[in-house]
Amino acid sequence: MSQRSRWVLRMRECLKDKSHKHCINKHIIEIKNIMKRIFRYLALTFLVTVALPLSFTSCEDDDNDIINNDELYQSILEEYVNKTVVPTYKELAEAALVMRTANIALKTEPTNAAMQAASGAWMRARVAWEISEAFLFGPVGENALDIDGHIDSWPLELSDIQAEIAKGGNLTGAEAWNKEGDVIGFHVTEYLLYRDGQSRPVGDLPPAELSYLVAATDALVWDCVLAYVAWVGEENVSSEMKAVFRENPAVVAHLNANPNFKNFADRLTTKTGYPSWGAALNEIASGAADIAGEVGATKIEQPYESGNVEEVESWYSWHSLDDYQNNIRSIKNAYLGGRDDNSRTAISLSSYIKKQNSELDTNIKSKIEDCLSKIAAIGTGEKSFYEVVRDKKNNGANATDGARVNAAVDACAKLEELFSSIANIID
Repeated sequence: MSQRSRWVLRMRECLKDKSHKHCINKHIIEIKNIMKRIFRYLALTFLVTVALPLSFTSCEDDDNDIINNDELYQSILEEYVNKTVVPTYKELAEAALVMRTANIALKTEPTNAAMQAASGAWMRARVAWEISEAFLFGPVGENALDIDGHIDSWPLELSDIQAEIAKGGNLTGAEAWNKEGDVIGFHVTEYLLYRDGQSRPVGDLPPAELSYLVAATDALVWDCVLAYVAWVGEENVSSEMKAVFRENPAVVAHLNANPNFKNFADRLTTKTGYPSWGAALNEIASGAADIAGEVGATKIEQPYESGNVEEVESWYSWHSLDDYQNNIRSIKNAYLGGRDDNSRTAISLSSYIKKQNSELDTNIKSKIEDCLSKIAAIGTGEKSFYEVVRDKKNNGANATDGARVNAAVDACAKLEELFSSIANIID
């Protein structure tokens, strides 16, 4: 979720809430997170501008150590990019194309079987996106191509969506791509496909909604393919991907207008645009810290404290807790290498940290698993996070639910803290 979306959400809630109390609490949470990120940035700046120059005054052996570290850092980055980041974005692009095919088939012949296929395709693409959120720096970030803000903003502007649908469903994919993220992206396609954690009965979708679904999916496809192309370079994708990327000239123009985010895999693995190899390598730790903090403070704590179900991500599909766990799995992949436990790499940020501070490495790996289990525990009894927040709002706080939520929030905060400390190790 983009920073802009989070602030828009808070402003809406402040306007609705006469007491403003929960707004103050939410702003405090956000300010704390921002301060943590500023501290990490300042720490890295110190390392780059003070500590690193001082190291050049060391003896010849120290110079050799720096050279060796640079080679090691580059090898870690290459493994990270080639075995984790690029395969994840490739899967996202491929899953989005499957989703497009399924939604066109649903519009062409609306049957319950087609609806199930479309819902399943959405779920596959959603998993691929959530498992990429530990590397939201680079092309997908809000200060770059803002793909994150374009496809993963919530809550939706339902009145605007419904007004567009009421026009008869003549929206094109190109027109959809030019709209703001709160009327397109993952959550509008989710809204059209799901209700209360289940696929909608196909008869509930009039033709105009199916048309909007297909247009919004086109926009989603272009953003997912854009993320892949931006990382690997247009020359390194298949002819099919290249053709999809070039379907919408505005998408191509968007990337061309941001040349610093073209072929970002090459830029990161050659430290282009970074003051040092350490600064480039720290992107892995910083990306992991950021999403750990967001999962705990923004995605879990904030909606539970406010009691506002609209703040719950993926609440039409009731996929919220899975989203949050996939965010943590994204951190696990970034840190350990590979895309799952069956594809771990020998060279990774973890392997480096283990040699420098084995206790920290052990604590990080343990806390990752702790986050996964504690987030899952929120849904004990097969409850969705939407239901947990809704029940608190309707029935008052439940001590058991509150304890589980707090445990997950605390675990995520600790994981964020652990990853933030890596900046002190990377030189």
